Amino acid sequence: MWKDALVETFMAPYCVGAAVVEIAPGYGRWSEFLVDSARSVVLVDINENCLNTCRQRFGHLDHVEYQLGDGQSVPAADGCVDFVWSFDSFVHMDAEVVRSYIFEIGRVLRPGGSAVVHHADKRGWSLALAPLTCRLGTVGRVVQQVASQGRLRDDGNRSNVTGEMVAGWAADAGMSVTQTDSWGEAGEYTVAKYRDLISVLQKPFA
Repeated sequence: MWKDALVETFMAPYCVGAAVVEIAPGYGRWSEFLVDSARSVVLVDINENCLNTCRQRFGHLDHVEYQLGDGQSVPAADGCVDFVWSFDSFVHMDAEVVRSYIFEIGRVLRPGGSAVVHHADKRGWSLALAPLTCRLGTVGRVVQQVASQGRLRDDGNRSNVTGEMVAGWAADAGMSVTQTDSWGEAGEYTVAKYRDLISVLQKPFA
């Protein structure tokens, strides 16, 4: 199952016994795995309803905190977090918001800490067309979707972000990055059909 394989590949190696921050947990789809393994978990979301739902699900756990975020920063001290996780949220954020969060991740991660972020990977050259296609109404939106993702459907209004942009921001924030669009024993699970990537960011030891 793709979800189990995703947890095994991108979450389990980093969250056991760790101080974890999840950005945009929604209703706790992934949080349920984090809270079972981590030493502490801070769930950060700009939507109070999402946090309330998470409180209902995990409120019996003393090691889980809930923080209403501002949509661009991580409410944590410098260098105090072992692992940051976000899946299926960065793909919808504006590029400047993604950039801000990447720098915040670099700030809060301890040396040796890691983050896993699922984000869009539109074709870079297609982004230059956006000022033109946005003037063409529905036809322009379709043209932009095909150009940027190779799909007629935009699948949730993917961000105007490329993998290269995320890698560059990570480097500027002092982190290394490894990017992939597939996982599983034979790479059988993928986000490539949406032109998404999963970036594993790592803060080097001092």
